[in-house]
Amino acid sequence: MSTKPSVEMYLCAFHLGKREADESVEEAYHRALDITAAQFHRMQRDDYGALQEKHADAIHRMYETAGVNLKTATEGEKASLRVRLMDEARKGGMRFPA
Repeated sequence: MSTKPSVEMYLCAFHLGKREADESVEEAYHRALDITAAQFHRMQRDDYGALQEKHADAIHRMYETAGVNLKTATEGEKASLRVRLMDEARKGGMRFPA
């Protein structure tokens, strides 16, 4: 995970964090991870492994909520769902990083 938001961070912000049009992706992403901005920055600095676990857990929750178990899904199913989640987010006004 880099400090620049990834597509997965955007998807979590939209689908789990329920991002509002007037807030940043980062704010909604923190909500999706169930942590504050201060906790996020502390974890980034002091406990990066735990932050990566929270990110992975959020990705799994998002995909499972959409009906796909990442442990048993084929690569094609994962790719198809990722495209669907991105399309839904775009329709909701989300703009992804270039």
